[in-house]
Amino acid sequence: MRDRRHRFVVLVVALAAVLAVVGTATAQPAPKGPSAVDKHKIDNFTHALQQAGFALQEGTFKFADLIQEVCEGRLPDTLANNPWPNAYTVVALPPHQGVTPLPSDLFFQIGPNEAVILVGQTPPPAAFFSYQTFLINAPGDPRRLGVAIGDSVNIGTIRTIGPTPFDRTIVYILTGHRGTEHLVWEAARKAGYPDAIINVERMSPVIAPMVVGDQGSWFALGHRVAVAEDLDALQRYEQYPPYRVFRVSPNDLLARRLGNDPEPVPILRPRGTGRTEMELYPALKRLRQAILDRYGEGQELDSKIWSIVTKDPATGQDRELITEKPYVGLQRYIQAIGTTRDTNYIATYPNFRLREGVDESVIAYGVNHEKTGKATYGSISVYADKYRWFGPENGTMTSPHFGDSARHYLPDDPDADYLYAIRVARNCGGDDHCLQVGPPTFKDIYGNPYKINPTCTLPDIDDPAADPKPWNLDDQEMFFLFRGYMEPKTKVAPDDNELLYDRAIYFKR
Repeated sequence: MRDRRHRFVVLVVALAAVLAVVGTATAQPAPKGPSAVDKHKIDNFTHALQQAGFALQEGTFKFADLIQEVCEGRLPDTLANNPWPNAYTVVALPPHQGVTPLPSDLFFQIGPNEAVILVGQTPPPAAFFSYQTFLINAPGDPRRLGVAIGDSVNIGTIRTIGPTPFDRTIVYILTGHRGTEHLVWEAARKAGYPDAIINVERMSPVIAPMVVGDQGSWFALGHRVAVAEDLDALQRYEQYPPYRVFRVSPNDLLARRLGNDPEPVPILRPRGTGRTEMELYPALKRLRQAILDRYGEGQELDSKIWSIVTKDPATGQDRELITEKPYVGLQRYIQAIGTTRDTNYIATYPNFRLREGVDESVIAYGVNHEKTGKATYGSISVYADKYRWFGPENGTMTSPHFGDSARHYLPDDPDADYLYAIRVARNCGGDDHCLQVGPPTFKDIYGNPYKINPTCTLPDIDDPAADPKPWNLDDQEMFFLFRGYMEPKTKVAPDDNELLYDRAIYFKR
């Protein structure tokens, strides 16, 4: 058991694009202010659950910071999670009786007839949000999987009451048992929660075995919010999440009555509409040539769906990871790294460097998928450290901020408004439409500086026996991830075959 737990702690990691791990070494403020959760209804809800035959364990919903977890050595990589103001909140639950707790409380177990319940409030206005559960690892297999158990409940599918999905009360039920789902739903009704706000994420044991114990499955449930209209409001929401969290377990009598009644395999939302961005292909080629005409010869980076073999920072061994196809990862027993079907993950190759004092930069360019209607929003993100995938300070730009950047290269082109071109550098020198990356002194959501330099002790991946070195942005190989979140018509990521891929050109003078 001890060896397995050791491997699990080394290999398990929080989730890409959706999740991050709970806990930092710095002191965090205690929750304050009035709760957005109606205490009277919650009391009625928990009473109705107990009357139905359920025992309750209360957990928490917390802001999570994967960068700090990696920096302090609790996890081997960030899974390309971006730092604040990208926002991730996760469920934390106590372990079942007799189950050895893990060092991080991100991960929890759920039995075949149990449920995890969230009662709370959706985020303030933002371009996108989602709730998603992942199978971290399966019984008897310590390898990290990070497989999404189905499609997320997102901004396009959330059940709420009101003119918008923001700042609305919801009940969220995660379960793998149809009888448990029915009883929890009935208890919510008795407490005064209308059907219209009850959301159910159904887990099939075919996808995610619900086995409790030291050799059982572990899960993570995360809530992601991106591109907030009011960053201060989102910060308050993330620091003091307005939720109550419970795991409910049937007593022996109820368990016998419920029997074996598993949820079916989920039906996934189809990707694609048949409408593509190919009409803009000539304009995209004109933009490429205009960039080369302005800056001269550069190294053109390829871009493709992020699926690579890389070195595991914990073991030094090669590992394969896959994105966009969680069920394929499950079948092949490889890491799906916590990706969701809400977005595409298009990465650049080969890696490049952006060093302080060196005249080098990258032009990221492509189609603004938001303007073509293929995505709710798009983003370009630069990552440093080819093994741990840190998102450095100011390392992300989203499509609402692309502006008229392509017109700097194509001033009279009729299609320029559907394109973008962003220069990425360590020093923008006052350039418009430029993303200035670093230095690595950025702060977390609580205003505390990350301990990345000089106190962060990250081992040398090429020489595990060497003394840990401070993380230095100048030493790191970088790459881009381009994401297009949720096509409005399908409520899931666009089919990448209907997109014009984002591209990048590296220049060094």
